Amino acid sequence: SWNVAGLRALLKNRPDALSNLVTEHDLDVLCLQETKLQEMHLDDPKLKIRGHLLESEGYDAYYSCSVARKGYAGTAVFCKRHGTETKQKTMNDFFKSSKTKTTKTAAASSKPLPIDVKYLIPDQVTFKIGKEEHDTEGRVITVDFPLFSMTNVYVPNSGQKLDRLTYRTEQWDKDFLQFMHKKHESKPVFWAGDLNVAHTAMEVWNDGAKHLPKQAGVTPQERASFQQQLDSGFVDAFRRLHPDAKGCYSYWSQRAGNREPNKGLRLDYFLCSPELFDSTQQVVVRDSYILYDVVGSDHCPVVMELEIKKPS
Repeated sequence: SWNVAGLRALLKNRPDALSNLVTEHDLDVLCLQETKLQEMHLDDPKLKIRGHLLESEGYDAYYSCSVARKGYAGTAVFCKRHGTETKQKTMNDFFKSSKTKTTKTAAASSKPLPIDVKYLIPDQVTFKIGKEEHDTEGRVITVDFPLFSMTNVYVPNSGQKLDRLTYRTEQWDKDFLQFMHKKHESKPVFWAGDLNVAHTAMEVWNDGAKHLPKQAGVTPQERASFQQQLDSGFVDAFRRLHPDAKGCYSYWSQRAGNREPNKGLRLDYFLCSPELFDSTQQVVVRDSYILYDVVGSDHCPVVMELEIKKPS
């Protein structure tokens, strides 16, 4: 999962960044946030957005673009193709699709797929949480796999003047959490992305600084709202596996030159339903870590590894 701070800029400045990332780490799924794309950008021959990963690395692409503001927010998901036909779907396709409002994929190969690979073929992909006031900025893509559901999310930033703080904590966070609990009724779930909060003192380099309670991502309201998500049963994968790790950040201010001295915040997470940490289950979280050395944005990628076992 990676907040790329503008996909066009990333591909212009570092055209091989995504290819190198998926190849080096053998990723089955890549979630991007803050793509800042419009629908028209996807098929611009100069930009080569659509098909960037598909042609050489073999990934199906799903895009959700903001229709409320141009060049704002936006998410994308790339799923490695495991015996499926090529898929490149966008939120525009989604609204044109069937009454079920989903895109479905099906295996194209007649050969039986290996047991673990079979479970990595998406059943459906959706682009909304079902609340009109939240569904116009391209912030969510949910991919339902046979054994679990994954949501890529770019949580709204409260703003420099905290003008969206109330919206974010009192509306977005509550409605999104309700959406995830609803998804959890049928299978294990997790959400990945830039959650725009440094939850505890360990997640910010200068915790205790006087200005922090009025800084987006570190306000008491945002931290309390995140805690409510944990209290409702979901688990921060990185902290569950690395409870004492210090200096583990995923965002650094470029303006202040904070990356080199590691003056950062951990804003990027995987939040999981608790059964994903039960070793007796078929799908189990094995690790979560941060790719500090990957550059190209003010964020770096974060990774979670899942083990999918053969059924007993």
